[in-house]
Amino acid sequence: MPMNIYILQTAQKILTGGQLDRKEISELIKESAAHPHDLLYWANQIRLHNFGNKVKLCSIVPGRLGGCSQDCAFCAQSSRYKTHIADAGYTGDDDIIAAAEKACKNKVPNFGIVYSGKTISEQELQRLEKLAAVIRSKLPVKLCCGLGIISKQQAHRLKAAGFARYNHNLETSRRFFPQIVSTHSYSERVETIKAAVQAGLGVCAGGIFGLGESDEDRIDMALELRQLGADTVPMNFLHPIPGTPLGDRKPPEPAEILRIIAMYRFILPKAHLKIAGGRVLNLRDMQSWIFYAGATSLMVGDYLTTAGRKIEDDMQMLKDLNLEPILTNEQSSESNRAVK
Repeated sequence: MPMNIYILQTAQKILTGGQLDRKEISELIKESAAHPHDLLYWANQIRLHNFGNKVKLCSIVPGRLGGCSQDCAFCAQSSRYKTHIADAGYTGDDDIIAAAEKACKNKVPNFGIVYSGKTISEQELQRLEKLAAVIRSKLPVKLCCGLGIISKQQAHRLKAAGFARYNHNLETSRRFFPQIVSTHSYSERVETIKAAVQAGLGVCAGGIFGLGESDEDRIDMALELRQLGADTVPMNFLHPIPGTPLGDRKPPEPAEILRIIAMYRFILPKAHLKIAGGRVLNLRDMQSWIFYAGATSLMVGDYLTTAGRKIEDDMQMLKDLNLEPILTNEQSSESNRAVK
């Protein structure tokens, strides 16, 4: 079967520095329905063009887990639902430092501390400032954090403390968001990302797929992320948690996940696409295909409320694919912001 001309021409536009508008993206999705392997092939070419065979690795540890007052319909940490996560619990300083040491030992240079809840208190922020100083004095890691909705002042303090990157996901489109979360607004999430950018923090912002959103919602979120300048985009895929409103929802199939990744590679050609939550459950034996679909980053180790797989297995997968994990926290391509 001959190569689909529209997908080929669209890819060539990206490879020569162009970017797609909404109409072109919608047509790309339409054409790829009958030619999914063409979409994956060219997504891989875009990946190779911008990143070569380099893969960015990161791991996270919860600073606070559970007990969240918010009502995100997919989340096990909400206190509104009866899940396997108990009341809010804190990870001790020594345990967080030990997790950072483990990341270094496993040659994972990007390490994030994540708090449940809408935001953090002054006391919690002061704790993180001190922790960052200790970790940075001992270990060559790039520190990241995700602390919910923060102000411009808090973002500047995190930057001054030595955090390099802030994680705050949009989760989905502005239109679909109210069907997933009602206890805070989409605009609050957007303003948090803007505060991080203004403070000079790298932005790790993405979402979760398989919530019941449409392709148009997925396009909306990608375009919003492009406008905000997210240079790392976490892509999570629903892992249904019993007790949550989406606990009975069927998660996306592997082929659908690969199509979403490839679509995002076309829309965000210079942003790292980080495959995170739901990878093991939903992709099963097709996990290695994420790179052929355009992924360039991987969350390794356990996630916040679900288990990952052994880091040795992920490292072996990269080796078998002739992919090279970035073993330093310095990378030139990270300075290349997503095209706005």
